[in-house]
Amino acid sequence: MLSILVTVIGLGLLIAAHEAGHLLLARLMGMRVETYSIGFGPRVAGFRHGDTDYRLSALPLGGYCKIAGFTPDDPAAQDPNDTGSYMNKPAWRRFLVIAAGPGVNWLVAFLLITALYTTYGFTDLSTRRVAVVTGGPAAAAGMQTGDEMVAVDGVAIGSFSELQRELHKGVAERRIDVLRAGAPLSLRVRPDHGRISVTQDRVLVRVPLSQAIPRAASDVWVSSGQLLGGLADAVLFRGGAALSGPIGIIKQASAEVKRGVADFAAVLANISIGLAIFNFLPVPALDGGRLVFLGIELVSGRKVNQKFETALHLVGLLLLLALVLGVTVFGDLQLGQKLFHHG
Repeated sequence: MLSILVTVIGLGLLIAAHEAGHLLLARLMGMRVETYSIGFGPRVAGFRHGDTDYRLSALPLGGYCKIAGFTPDDPAAQDPNDTGSYMNKPAWRRFLVIAAGPGVNWLVAFLLITALYTTYGFTDLSTRRVAVVTGGPAAAAGMQTGDEMVAVDGVAIGSFSELQRELHKGVAERRIDVLRAGAPLSLRVRPDHGRISVTQDRVLVRVPLSQAIPRAASDVWVSSGQLLGGLADAVLFRGGAALSGPIGIIKQASAEVKRGVADFAAVLANISIGLAIFNFLPVPALDGGRLVFLGIELVSGRKVNQKFETALHLVGLLLLLALVLGVTVFGDLQLGQKLFHHG
């Protein structure tokens, strides 16, 4: 229970940072922020500072930043003389405010990874070494943890993600060349739906700050690409990839809490990158969907019909809620298997 509590607090801090990005940029752009809330629902505690009510709300799942004039039905949006209204600001200012939330999540990930590199150490994302899962195809073929991937069927492997892409090509049996303690070795492996049950080995690297900064920036970039690729695989049902809902994320992160603060910080960095990627998706109701409409306005010089945009965001929100519910019920909780699988 303690590890779950710590995980929930950690995720709450990531969401708080996301909303703080919107808050700070809104103020910087001359907008009036009425509410900054961690959680949804009734106000439990908080304080007022200036125009803003900083609050902790009853349902600690997410959070929000309410900017004056953000929606068309807000009185501030209908008053052309309200200088603090979101709607009365130029499109480029509104664009920056929306982009600031995911941007801060990337920044948080960068800071966490930088701190880990200079203290405990951070996993070398460029390593080709693997950790073998007991009972999987790789283990059955004689592969061992610490083996360094060299090639698959003669195709050179430069990274773990390249290994995954090669394995997803669906060939029944693969020849995998590895280096074991510096000695070359060829193994015949029969993948299971493009997977051989290996993970990237944890090779921790510690470097001074001057090296940690560029490495962390590179790692955020690489991790973003890997998460986007994994999301595409899950959506297209490739390689057995699957989405995780809130319960699945909490389970995975809480397991790392038990291993130590540094491991948990590394997972939080990865989740923070995931939040940035997810929110930047060009889907209505997400920050990315709003940026699409603002991009159209910037190019055309004309605002998109506000009622149409609001309706589309509402539909997008309902679909996202349905997706999260479906992933949670049938993915995290495996309810579908429990209902329909017998024996």
